Amino acid sequence: MLLVHPPSVRTVSPPLALARLAAFLRARGVETRSLDLAREGIDWLLARGGAEPDDGNGGSTGVRNARRGDGADRNRSRERRFLESLHEARTYADSSRHARAVLAANRALKRLSSPLGGEAGLADYKETGRSPLRSADLVDAARNWRTSPWAAFYERRVPEALSGFDARTVGVSVGFLSQALPAMALAGYLRETRPDLELVAGGGLVTSWSARPGFDARAAFGGYFDAALPGRGEDALAARLGLGSVDPFGLAPDFSDFSGLRYLAPVKVTPWNLSFGCPWKRCAFCPERAEDSQYAASRADEGMEALRAAVAREGSGLVHIMDNEISPRHLKALAEGGVGAPWYGFARFTPLLAETAFCRKLAASGCAMLQLGLESGDQAVLDAMGKGTELRVIDAALRSLAEAGIKTYVYLLFGTPSEDRDSALRTRDFVSARAKLVDFMNVAIFNMPLGGPEATVHGDGAFYEGDLSLYTSFRHPSGWNRGEVRRFLASEFGAEPGIAAILERNPPVFTSSHAPFLPGKES
Repeated sequence: MLLVHPPSVRTVSPPLALARLAAFLRARGVETRSLDLAREGIDWLLARGGAEPDDGNGGSTGVRNARRGDGADRNRSRERRFLESLHEARTYADSSRHARAVLAANRALKRLSSPLGGEAGLADYKETGRSPLRSADLVDAARNWRTSPWAAFYERRVPEALSGFDARTVGVSVGFLSQALPAMALAGYLRETRPDLELVAGGGLVTSWSARPGFDARAAFGGYFDAALPGRGEDALAARLGLGSVDPFGLAPDFSDFSGLRYLAPVKVTPWNLSFGCPWKRCAFCPERAEDSQYAASRADEGMEALRAAVAREGSGLVHIMDNEISPRHLKALAEGGVGAPWYGFARFTPLLAETAFCRKLAASGCAMLQLGLESGDQAVLDAMGKGTELRVIDAALRSLAEAGIKTYVYLLFGTPSEDRDSALRTRDFVSARAKLVDFMNVAIFNMPLGGPEATVHGDGAFYEGDLSLYTSFRHPSGWNRGEVRRFLASEFGAEPGIAAILERNPPVFTSSHAPFLPGKES
């Protein structure tokens, strides 16, 4: 089986889903190869230098660059240098230097890919006239795969991967909207050139789409994929291939197929799961509720032992624990002995983090950063959302983490049905008063999930953009609509000096993936 991670997403570490699947399949005797086309595609674009088919005026970008001579060569060298600098620790020692390098590399990739039919950045992808939220556009991307900027890349790289390999199935992991159109172009290419292969699609986005009311995978994908496999890939493939039951934590991920790739970080980052799903699963508007994902967790001692072995085996410089939430029992286990490398991930604001002594133990264990969902600084809004957190505990946790030297990446959500302008002002004031305790911050405007119980109360039935949207527009009960929220964030929230300083520190493009390496708040 060939496993593929398509462009275009952040490539700071190997794709964990493919590494888990590879380990699972190989343990059951299935010959398996994995391709990270998202990471390889970046190098391919830069090496290609923007060449594309004839432009209709007797030339191509490659020809025009050659006519320009040394200047074009210097530009390509400079662009590659910006990308190469993302492997160097000194780039991350200064936030401004890091931002310049990231934004320059991002612009270069978009400039090089745009003449080829799409705009592929370091973490996103767009095509003029096509949306990943419209099934008709997905099918068109497959039918007309040669119009994809990745077409020539697929034609070269995929046959290499299939050479001398008796593959019967190709599994494409689609985790993000930015991967959907490139994944469909890949499916179109394979259908035309290798009709003997079975094509299956999985990943987080496929799981979310499959949970939509009335979703029909064959209609959405136009028959280019033989099946959509939602949920954990191991479970789905075990059922489809008749491979027997699956222990979610019985095997360590196999990263061997990605060992030759240099990911865009100053150290080797190892992604890991200690659990799947969410242990809380009570927040309103949570995708885990809508998709009815089941929670499974490793035993704390076994999880630590497996992770420490992986760190030693991989030579990890940082571990990204990709759980929806690192549970309190796993946090305690991490605090007891660490894993042999710095680590970071999501956690909830619990009383455990309000304990200064515990946070110091976490810091000593290598905890570099915690991502924390504050959402609102108004207790009534938190209660209405079912967050199960208290502002007094959040305040104590922020102080304890700051004192311990653990960076915080705090997430805020404005415009929920339970919030109004006064609530938003209370959030602004809460954050402003604690601005010196927060390193980085993600500010989002609420989207109403399609199919959830709240959508029947507040939704107006209109989809965003297309028939594959995961959200519905809604009538805010207090008239606190998206336009008003945007204006508030720009003119009142983001303009407050302490908050503005946090937002200025946020890493561009890579956001939380690069934040552990960057300077945070002043100590």
